[in-house]
Amino acid sequence: MFAGVKILLTNRRLLRVRLFVAGILVGTLTGVIVAIFRFLLDTADVWRPRIFAQVDSIGKFLLMCGVMILFAVILSRMVKFDSQVCGSGIPQIKGMLQGRAKMFRPIRLVFMKFFATVMTIGAGMSLGRAGISVHFGAAIGNFLTKKIYGDKLRHQSVEGNFLVTAGVGAGLAAIFNAPLAGMIFCIEELRRRFSPELLISSIAAAVTASFIVKIIFGVRPVFETITRTPLNVPSVVTLPTNEMTAALLTTPLRFVALFVLFGILCGILGALFTRALLFSQDVYNGLKIFGTRRFLIPFLLIVPLGVKIPQVLGCGNVLVDEILVSHLALSFLVILLAGKILFTLICFGTNAPGGLFLPVLVIGALIGNIFARVGILLNFFTTDWTTLFIIFGMTAFFAAVVKTPVTGAVLILELTGQFSHLFSLIIIAGTAFLVADLCGGEPIFSALLERSQSKR
Repeated sequence: MFAGVKILLTNRRLLRVRLFVAGILVGTLTGVIVAIFRFLLDTADVWRPRIFAQVDSIGKFLLMCGVMILFAVILSRMVKFDSQVCGSGIPQIKGMLQGRAKMFRPIRLVFMKFFATVMTIGAGMSLGRAGISVHFGAAIGNFLTKKIYGDKLRHQSVEGNFLVTAGVGAGLAAIFNAPLAGMIFCIEELRRRFSPELLISSIAAAVTASFIVKIIFGVRPVFETITRTPLNVPSVVTLPTNEMTAALLTTPLRFVALFVLFGILCGILGALFTRALLFSQDVYNGLKIFGTRRFLIPFLLIVPLGVKIPQVLGCGNVLVDEILVSHLALSFLVILLAGKILFTLICFGTNAPGGLFLPVLVIGALIGNIFARVGILLNFFTTDWTTLFIIFGMTAFFAAVVKTPVTGAVLILELTGQFSHLFSLIIIAGTAFLVADLCGGEPIFSALLERSQSKR
Protein backbone atom coordinates (compact mmCIF):
# COMPACT_ATOMS: atom_id res chain seq x y z
CA MET A 1 0.00 0.00 0.00
CA PHE A 2 2.71 2.49 1.05
CA ALA A 3 4.82 1.49 -1.95
CA GLY A 4 1.93 2.37 -4.25
CA VAL A 5 1.50 5.78 -2.61
CA LYS A 6 5.25 6.44 -2.97
CA ILE A 7 5.17 5.57 -6.68
CA LEU A 8 2.16 7.83 -7.17
CA LEU A 9 3.91 10.74 -5.45
CA THR A 10 7.07 10.16 -7.47
CA ASN A 11 5.11 10.10 -10.73
CA ARG A 12 3.32 13.28 -9.77
CA ARG A 13 6.61 15.03 -9.01
CA LEU A 14 7.96 13.95 -12.39
CA LEU A 15 4.80 15.25 -14.03
CA ARG A 16 5.30 18.65 -12.43
CA VAL A 17 8.93 18.77 -13.53
CA ARG A 18 7.93 17.89 -17.10
CA LEU A 19 5.21 20.54 -17.09
CA PHE A 20 7.60 23.16 -15.71
CA VAL A 21 10.22 22.50 -18.39
CA ALA A 22 7.62 22.24 -21.15
CA GLY A 23 5.99 25.46 -19.89
CA ILE A 24 9.28 27.31 -20.26
CA LEU A 25 9.56 26.04 -23.83
CA VAL A 26 5.97 27.07 -24.61
CA GLY A 27 6.59 30.50 -23.08
CA THR A 28 9.81 31.01 -25.05
CA LEU A 29 8.27 30.23 -28.43
CA THR A 30 5.10 32.17 -27.67
CA GLY A 31 7.10 35.17 -26.46
CA VAL A 32 9.12 35.32 -29.67
CA ILE A 33 6.06 35.13 -31.91
CA VAL A 34 4.02 37.64 -29.90
CA ALA A 35 6.94 40.09 -29.74
CA ILE A 36 7.18 40.14 -33.54
CA PHE A 37 3.39 40.35 -33.75
CA ARG A 38 3.30 43.36 -31.40
CA PHE A 39 6.13 45.08 -33.23
CA LEU A 40 4.31 44.86 -36.57
CA LEU A 41 1.01 46.10 -35.16
CA ASP A 42 2.70 48.94 -33.26
CA THR A 43 4.43 49.93 -36.50
CA ALA A 44 1.05 49.90 -38.27
CA ASP A 45 -0.37 52.20 -35.55
CA VAL A 46 2.39 54.70 -36.34
CA TRP A 47 2.08 54.63 -40.12
CA ARG A 48 -1.69 54.27 -40.53
CA PRO A 49 -2.63 57.85 -39.51
CA ARG A 50 0.25 59.22 -41.57
CA ILE A 51 -1.00 57.40 -44.66
CA PHE A 52 -4.60 58.53 -44.20
CA ALA A 53 -3.43 62.09 -43.61
CA GLN A 54 -2.19 62.04 -47.22
CA VAL A 55 -5.60 61.06 -48.60
CA ASP A 56 -6.59 64.54 -49.73
CA SER A 57 -8.06 63.88 -53.18
CA ILE A 58 -10.65 61.69 -54.87
CA GLY A 59 -7.93 59.75 -56.67
CA LYS A 60 -6.11 58.86 -53.44
CA PHE A 61 -9.41 58.01 -51.78
CA LEU A 62 -10.29 55.58 -54.56
CA LEU A 63 -6.78 54.13 -54.46
CA MET A 64 -7.18 53.38 -50.74
CA CYS A 65 -10.55 51.77 -51.45
CA GLY A 66 -8.85 49.55 -54.04
CA VAL A 67 -6.25 48.48 -51.48
CA MET A 68 -8.99 47.61 -48.99
CA ILE A 69 -10.83 45.55 -51.61
CA LEU A 70 -7.61 43.63 -52.23
CA PHE A 71 -7.27 43.00 -48.48
CA ALA A 72 -10.84 41.68 -48.36
CA VAL A 73 -10.13 39.28 -51.22
CA ILE A 74 -6.92 38.01 -49.59
CA LEU A 75 -8.59 37.54 -46.21
CA SER A 76 -11.54 35.64 -47.68
CA ARG A 77 -9.13 33.28 -49.46
CA MET A 78 -7.20 32.67 -46.25
CA VAL A 79 -10.39 31.94 -44.31
CA LYS A 80 -11.55 29.58 -47.04
CA PHE A 81 -8.21 27.76 -46.90
CA ASP A 82 -8.29 27.39 -43.10
CA SER A 83 -11.46 28.27 -41.17
CA GLN A 84 -9.51 28.33 -37.88
CA VAL A 85 -8.19 31.75 -38.94
CA CYS A 86 -11.56 33.33 -38.05
CA GLY A 87 -12.33 34.99 -34.74
CA SER A 88 -10.18 35.54 -31.69
CA GLY A 89 -9.54 31.88 -30.94
CA ILE A 90 -10.55 31.90 -27.25
CA PRO A 91 -13.94 30.19 -27.83
CA GLN A 92 -12.16 27.53 -29.90
CA ILE A 93 -9.67 26.97 -27.08
CA LYS A 94 -12.46 26.65 -24.52
CA GLY A 95 -14.13 24.05 -26.71
CA MET A 96 -10.87 22.20 -27.16
CA LEU A 97 -10.20 22.02 -23.42
CA GLN A 98 -13.75 20.78 -22.87
CA GLY A 99 -13.34 18.06 -25.48
CA ARG A 100 -15.86 19.69 -27.82
CA ALA A 101 -13.46 20.88 -30.54
CA LYS A 102 -10.09 20.03 -32.03
CA MET A 103 -7.15 21.99 -33.35
CA PHE A 104 -5.83 20.89 -36.71
CA ARG A 105 -2.31 21.67 -37.94
CA PRO A 106 -1.35 24.15 -35.19
CA ILE A 107 1.79 25.47 -36.89
CA ARG A 108 -0.09 26.26 -40.08
CA LEU A 109 -2.72 27.96 -37.93
CA VAL A 110 -0.09 30.17 -36.29
CA PHE A 111 1.39 31.32 -39.62
CA MET A 112 -1.98 31.85 -41.32
CA LYS A 113 -3.54 33.69 -38.40
CA PHE A 114 -0.39 35.75 -37.85
CA PHE A 115 -0.39 37.24 -41.35
CA ALA A 116 -4.20 37.52 -41.54
CA THR A 117 -4.39 39.46 -38.26
CA VAL A 118 -1.47 41.76 -39.08
CA MET A 119 -3.24 42.63 -42.32
CA THR A 120 -6.69 43.00 -40.73
CA ILE A 121 -5.83 45.03 -37.63
CA GLY A 122 -2.92 46.76 -39.33
CA ALA A 123 -5.29 48.05 -41.99
CA GLY A 124 -7.54 49.47 -39.26
CA MET A 125 -10.22 46.98 -38.22
CA SER A 126 -11.33 47.63 -34.64
CA LEU A 127 -10.33 44.26 -33.20
CA GLY A 128 -7.92 43.18 -30.48
CA ARG A 129 -4.57 41.45 -30.49
CA ALA A 130 -4.75 39.63 -27.13
CA GLY A 131 -7.12 36.85 -28.22
CA ILE A 132 -4.92 36.18 -31.23
CA SER A 133 -1.82 35.97 -29.02
CA VAL A 134 -3.67 33.55 -26.75
CA HIS A 135 -4.49 31.41 -29.81
CA PHE A 136 -0.81 31.44 -30.80
CA GLY A 137 0.18 30.19 -27.35
CA ALA A 138 -2.47 27.47 -27.33
CA ALA A 139 -1.40 26.29 -30.79
CA ILE A 140 2.23 26.10 -29.69
CA GLY A 141 1.23 24.17 -26.56
CA ASN A 142 -0.77 21.76 -28.70
CA PHE A 143 2.07 21.33 -31.18
CA LEU A 144 4.66 20.63 -28.46
CA THR A 145 2.31 18.15 -26.81
CA LYS A 146 2.21 16.11 -30.00
CA LYS A 147 5.95 16.40 -30.59
CA ILE A 148 7.06 15.64 -27.04
CA TYR A 149 4.64 12.85 -26.25
CA GLY A 150 3.70 11.57 -29.70
CA ASP A 151 1.23 8.72 -29.65
CA LYS A 152 1.71 8.19 -25.92
CA LEU A 153 -0.53 11.10 -25.10
CA ARG A 154 -3.84 11.74 -26.80
CA HIS A 155 -4.91 15.15 -28.02
CA GLN A 156 -7.44 15.73 -25.24
CA SER A 157 -5.37 14.24 -22.42
CA VAL A 158 -4.99 16.02 -19.10
CA GLU A 159 -1.27 16.66 -19.50
CA GLY A 160 -1.70 17.95 -23.03
CA ASN A 161 -4.42 20.34 -21.87
CA PHE A 162 -2.07 21.71 -19.25
CA LEU A 163 0.37 22.77 -21.97
CA VAL A 164 -2.42 24.27 -24.08
CA THR A 165 -3.61 26.24 -21.05
CA ALA A 166 -0.02 27.29 -20.30
CA GLY A 167 0.22 28.60 -23.86
CA VAL A 168 -2.90 30.69 -23.27
CA GLY A 169 -1.31 32.27 -20.20
CA ALA A 170 1.91 32.86 -22.13
CA GLY A 171 0.07 34.60 -24.98
CA LEU A 172 -1.81 36.96 -22.67
CA ALA A 173 1.30 37.63 -20.58
CA ALA A 174 3.36 38.43 -23.67
CA ILE A 175 0.92 40.78 -25.35
CA PHE A 176 0.27 42.82 -22.19
CA ASN A 177 3.51 42.11 -20.32
CA ALA A 178 1.26 40.87 -17.49
CA PRO A 179 2.30 37.37 -16.35
CA LEU A 180 0.05 37.31 -13.29
CA ALA A 181 -3.04 38.24 -15.32
CA GLY A 182 -2.14 35.57 -17.87
CA MET A 183 -1.98 32.90 -15.19
CA ILE A 184 -5.21 34.02 -13.49
CA PHE A 185 -7.07 34.11 -16.82
CA CYS A 186 -6.19 30.44 -17.34
CA ILE A 187 -7.88 29.55 -14.06
CA GLU A 188 -10.77 32.03 -14.06
CA GLU A 189 -11.93 31.73 -17.67
CA LEU A 190 -10.62 28.49 -19.16
CA ARG A 191 -10.23 25.82 -16.47
CA ARG A 192 -12.23 27.23 -13.55
CA ARG A 193 -10.45 24.91 -11.19
CA PHE A 194 -7.08 25.01 -9.49
CA SER A 195 -4.34 22.40 -9.39
CA PRO A 196 -0.59 22.53 -8.66
CA GLU A 197 0.12 21.18 -12.15
CA LEU A 198 -1.89 23.96 -13.77
CA LEU A 199 -0.17 26.55 -11.60
CA ILE A 200 3.33 25.26 -12.36
CA SER A 201 2.90 25.08 -16.12
CA SER A 202 1.06 28.42 -16.35
CA ILE A 203 3.57 30.31 -14.22
CA ALA A 204 6.52 28.89 -16.15
CA ALA A 205 5.01 29.78 -19.51
CA ALA A 206 3.65 33.23 -18.55
CA VAL A 207 6.79 34.46 -16.81
CA THR A 208 9.05 33.17 -19.59
CA ALA A 209 6.94 34.76 -22.33
CA SER A 210 6.84 38.08 -20.47
CA PHE A 211 10.61 37.94 -19.95
CA ILE A 212 11.23 37.28 -23.65
CA VAL A 213 9.05 40.19 -24.72
CA LYS A 214 10.23 42.73 -22.16
CA ILE A 215 13.93 42.00 -21.81
CA ILE A 216 15.13 40.58 -25.12
CA PHE A 217 12.87 42.49 -27.52
CA GLY A 218 12.35 45.57 -25.41
CA VAL A 219 8.69 45.97 -26.33
CA ARG A 220 7.07 49.01 -24.72
CA PRO A 221 3.99 48.75 -22.46
CA VAL A 222 0.64 48.54 -24.24
CA PHE A 223 -0.60 51.69 -22.50
CA GLU A 224 2.67 53.55 -22.29
CA THR A 225 1.29 56.82 -20.93
CA ILE A 226 -0.54 55.16 -18.04
CA THR A 227 2.65 53.59 -16.73
CA ARG A 228 4.23 57.05 -16.54
CA THR A 229 1.24 58.76 -14.90
CA PRO A 230 1.26 59.06 -11.10
CA LEU A 231 -2.06 57.87 -9.73
CA ASN A 232 -2.49 59.66 -6.45
CA VAL A 233 -5.73 59.56 -4.50
CA PRO A 234 -7.64 62.59 -5.81
CA SER A 235 -9.30 65.26 -3.76
CA VAL A 236 -13.02 65.90 -3.76
CA VAL A 237 -14.88 69.14 -4.15
CA THR A 238 -17.05 69.84 -1.12
CA LEU A 239 -20.71 70.18 -1.99
CA PRO A 240 -22.17 72.84 0.30
CA THR A 241 -25.75 71.75 -0.42
CA ASN A 242 -25.10 68.18 0.61
CA GLU A 243 -22.68 67.83 3.47
CA MET A 244 -23.39 64.13 3.88
CA THR A 245 -22.31 63.40 0.29
CA ALA A 246 -19.19 65.49 0.75
CA ALA A 247 -18.30 63.64 3.95
CA LEU A 248 -18.85 60.32 2.23
CA LEU A 249 -16.24 61.15 -0.38
CA THR A 250 -13.48 62.73 1.68
CA THR A 251 -11.44 59.62 2.51
CA PRO A 252 -10.40 56.61 0.40
CA LEU A 253 -12.62 54.27 2.43
CA ARG A 254 -15.63 56.47 1.71
CA PHE A 255 -15.23 56.41 -2.05
CA VAL A 256 -17.24 53.18 -2.09
CA ALA A 257 -20.57 54.79 -3.03
CA LEU A 258 -19.06 56.52 -6.05
CA PHE A 259 -17.25 53.37 -7.17
CA VAL A 260 -20.39 51.26 -6.85
CA LEU A 261 -22.37 53.79 -8.90
CA PHE A 262 -19.75 53.72 -11.64
CA GLY A 263 -19.62 49.91 -11.50
CA ILE A 264 -23.39 49.74 -11.96
CA LEU A 265 -23.16 51.98 -15.03
CA CYS A 266 -20.38 49.89 -16.57
CA GLY A 267 -22.23 46.66 -15.75
CA ILE A 268 -25.35 47.81 -17.59
CA LEU A 269 -23.37 49.07 -20.58
CA GLY A 270 -21.27 45.89 -20.63
CA ALA A 271 -24.36 43.67 -20.74
CA LEU A 272 -25.81 45.75 -23.60
CA PHE A 273 -22.50 45.63 -25.46
CA THR A 274 -22.33 41.82 -25.15
CA ARG A 275 -25.81 41.48 -26.59
CA ALA A 276 -24.89 43.87 -29.38
CA LEU A 277 -21.80 41.80 -30.24
CA LEU A 278 -23.89 38.65 -30.61
CA PHE A 279 -26.56 40.56 -32.52
CA SER A 280 -23.96 41.85 -34.98
CA GLN A 281 -23.08 38.27 -35.94
CA ASP A 282 -26.78 37.45 -36.28
CA VAL A 283 -27.22 40.35 -38.68
CA TYR A 284 -24.37 39.21 -40.92
CA ASN A 285 -25.60 35.62 -40.86
CA GLY A 286 -29.17 36.73 -41.54
CA LEU A 287 -28.08 38.75 -44.54
CA LYS A 288 -26.18 35.67 -45.77
CA ILE A 289 -23.14 37.72 -46.70
CA PHE A 290 -20.15 35.45 -47.03
CA GLY A 291 -16.74 35.39 -48.66
CA THR A 292 -15.18 38.61 -49.89
CA ARG A 293 -18.38 40.63 -49.51
CA ARG A 294 -18.54 39.86 -45.78
CA PHE A 295 -15.14 41.43 -45.11
CA LEU A 296 -15.59 44.15 -47.72
CA ILE A 297 -17.97 46.15 -45.50
CA PRO A 298 -15.55 46.94 -42.63
CA PHE A 299 -12.54 47.25 -44.93
CA LEU A 300 -14.25 49.91 -47.04
CA LEU A 301 -15.46 51.74 -43.93
CA ILE A 302 -11.83 52.06 -42.83
CA VAL A 303 -11.14 54.63 -45.56
CA PRO A 304 -13.66 57.36 -44.58
CA LEU A 305 -13.06 56.69 -40.89
CA GLY A 306 -9.32 56.92 -41.40
CA VAL A 307 -9.74 60.30 -43.06
CA LYS A 308 -12.22 61.78 -40.56
CA ILE A 309 -11.68 60.05 -37.17
CA PRO A 310 -8.63 57.75 -37.38
CA GLN A 311 -8.67 57.33 -33.58
CA VAL A 312 -11.37 54.65 -33.81
CA LEU A 313 -9.27 52.42 -36.08
CA GLY A 314 -7.11 49.52 -34.94
CA CYS A 315 -6.89 48.08 -31.45
CA GLY A 316 -7.19 51.48 -29.82
CA ASN A 317 -4.32 51.47 -27.34
CA VAL A 318 -3.00 54.67 -28.96
CA LEU A 319 -6.37 56.29 -28.29
CA VAL A 320 -6.05 55.60 -24.55
CA ASP A 321 -2.69 57.37 -24.53
CA GLU A 322 -4.24 60.29 -26.41
CA ILE A 323 -7.12 60.85 -24.02
CA LEU A 324 -4.68 60.72 -21.11
CA VAL A 325 -2.49 63.53 -22.44
CA SER A 326 -5.00 65.56 -24.50
CA HIS A 327 -7.93 67.51 -23.13
CA LEU A 328 -10.42 66.48 -25.80
CA ALA A 329 -13.82 68.12 -25.90
CA LEU A 330 -16.58 66.15 -24.17
CA SER A 331 -18.66 66.11 -27.36
CA PHE A 332 -15.73 64.65 -29.30
CA LEU A 333 -15.25 61.98 -26.61
CA VAL A 334 -18.89 60.96 -27.07
CA ILE A 335 -18.34 60.75 -30.83
CA LEU A 336 -15.23 58.61 -30.31
CA LEU A 337 -17.12 56.29 -27.95
CA ALA A 338 -20.03 55.86 -30.36
CA GLY A 339 -17.68 55.39 -33.32
CA LYS A 340 -15.49 52.86 -31.51
CA ILE A 341 -18.49 50.82 -30.37
CA LEU A 342 -20.22 50.79 -33.76
CA PHE A 343 -17.09 50.00 -35.76
CA THR A 344 -16.10 47.25 -33.31
CA LEU A 345 -19.56 45.69 -33.72
CA ILE A 346 -19.27 45.83 -37.51
CA CYS A 347 -15.79 44.29 -37.52
CA PHE A 348 -16.62 41.65 -34.92
CA GLY A 349 -19.79 40.63 -36.75
CA THR A 350 -17.77 39.50 -39.77
CA ASN A 351 -15.84 37.02 -37.57
CA ALA A 352 -12.60 38.41 -38.98
CA PRO A 353 -9.39 37.40 -37.18
CA GLY A 354 -9.08 39.59 -34.12
CA GLY A 355 -9.89 39.62 -30.44
CA LEU A 356 -11.92 41.75 -28.07
CA PHE A 357 -9.68 42.54 -25.11
CA LEU A 358 -8.17 45.80 -26.32
CA PRO A 359 -11.36 47.25 -27.89
CA VAL A 360 -13.21 46.46 -24.65
CA LEU A 361 -10.49 48.15 -22.58
CA VAL A 362 -10.50 51.19 -24.86
CA ILE A 363 -14.29 51.53 -24.73
CA GLY A 364 -14.11 51.25 -20.95
CA ALA A 365 -11.45 53.97 -20.86
CA LEU A 366 -13.69 56.28 -22.91
CA ILE A 367 -16.64 55.59 -20.60
CA GLY A 368 -14.49 56.39 -17.58
CA ASN A 369 -13.19 59.59 -19.17
CA ILE A 370 -16.69 60.78 -20.04
CA PHE A 371 -17.95 59.92 -16.53
CA ALA A 372 -15.12 61.94 -14.97
CA ARG A 373 -15.62 64.89 -17.30
CA VAL A 374 -19.35 65.03 -16.53
CA GLY A 375 -18.57 64.92 -12.82
CA ILE A 376 -16.11 67.78 -13.23
CA LEU A 377 -18.65 69.88 -15.17
CA LEU A 378 -21.18 69.28 -12.39
CA ASN A 379 -18.51 70.41 -9.91
CA PHE A 380 -18.82 67.04 -8.18
CA PHE A 381 -15.08 66.34 -8.06
CA THR A 382 -11.82 67.74 -9.37
CA THR A 383 -9.85 67.14 -12.56
CA ASP A 384 -7.39 64.78 -10.88
CA TRP A 385 -10.09 62.11 -10.96
CA THR A 386 -9.84 61.78 -14.75
CA THR A 387 -6.92 59.37 -14.99
CA LEU A 388 -8.29 57.18 -12.22
CA PHE A 389 -11.68 56.83 -13.89
CA ILE A 390 -10.07 55.97 -17.21
CA ILE A 391 -8.40 53.05 -15.42
CA PHE A 392 -11.53 52.18 -13.46
CA GLY A 393 -13.53 52.19 -16.69
CA MET A 394 -11.19 49.73 -18.35
CA THR A 395 -11.43 47.39 -15.37
CA ALA A 396 -15.20 47.58 -14.95
CA PHE A 397 -16.14 47.25 -18.61
CA PHE A 398 -13.73 44.34 -19.06
CA ALA A 399 -15.26 42.57 -16.05
CA ALA A 400 -18.78 43.16 -17.38
CA VAL A 401 -18.12 41.87 -20.90
CA VAL A 402 -15.55 39.10 -20.42
CA LYS A 403 -16.96 38.14 -16.98
CA THR A 404 -13.52 37.74 -15.41
CA PRO A 405 -13.36 40.43 -12.71
CA VAL A 406 -10.20 39.16 -11.04
CA THR A 407 -8.32 38.96 -14.34
CA GLY A 408 -9.51 42.45 -15.23
CA ALA A 409 -8.40 43.98 -11.94
CA VAL A 410 -5.01 42.24 -11.93
CA LEU A 411 -4.42 43.07 -15.60
CA ILE A 412 -4.95 46.78 -15.01
CA LEU A 413 -2.77 46.65 -11.90
CA GLU A 414 0.07 45.13 -13.91
CA LEU A 415 -0.43 47.58 -16.78
CA THR A 416 -0.33 50.60 -14.48
CA GLY A 417 2.02 49.32 -11.79
CA GLN A 418 -0.20 51.04 -9.18
CA PHE A 419 -1.10 48.30 -6.72
CA SER A 420 -2.31 50.85 -4.17
CA HIS A 421 -5.66 50.93 -6.01
CA LEU A 422 -6.37 47.22 -5.65
CA PHE A 423 -9.25 47.85 -3.23
CA SER A 424 -10.96 50.28 -5.60
CA LEU A 425 -10.50 48.07 -8.65
CA ILE A 426 -11.92 45.01 -6.90
CA ILE A 427 -15.02 46.94 -5.80
CA ILE A 428 -15.67 48.36 -9.25
CA ALA A 429 -14.94 45.11 -11.12
CA GLY A 430 -17.08 43.07 -8.74
CA THR A 431 -19.99 45.49 -8.99
CA ALA A 432 -19.84 45.62 -12.79
CA PHE A 433 -19.66 41.83 -12.98
CA LEU A 434 -22.67 41.37 -10.68
CA VAL A 435 -24.80 44.01 -12.44
CA ALA A 436 -23.98 42.60 -15.89
CA ASP A 437 -24.95 39.15 -14.63
CA LEU A 438 -28.26 40.46 -13.23
CA CYS A 439 -28.92 42.13 -16.58
CA GLY A 440 -28.58 38.77 -18.32
CA GLY A 441 -25.19 39.43 -19.86
CA GLU A 442 -23.50 36.20 -20.88
CA PRO A 443 -19.74 35.62 -20.72
CA ILE A 444 -18.93 36.56 -24.30
CA PHE A 445 -16.51 33.72 -25.05
CA SER A 446 -18.82 31.06 -23.59
CA ALA A 447 -21.69 32.47 -25.64
CA LEU A 448 -19.59 32.37 -28.80
CA LEU A 449 -18.58 28.77 -28.09
CA GLU A 450 -22.19 27.69 -27.67
CA ARG A 451 -23.12 29.39 -30.93
CA SER A 452 -20.32 27.71 -32.83
CA GLN A 453 -21.31 24.32 -31.45
CA SER A 454 -25.00 24.81 -32.28
CA LYS A 455 -24.16 25.40 -35.95
CA ARG A 456 -22.66 21.94 -36.31
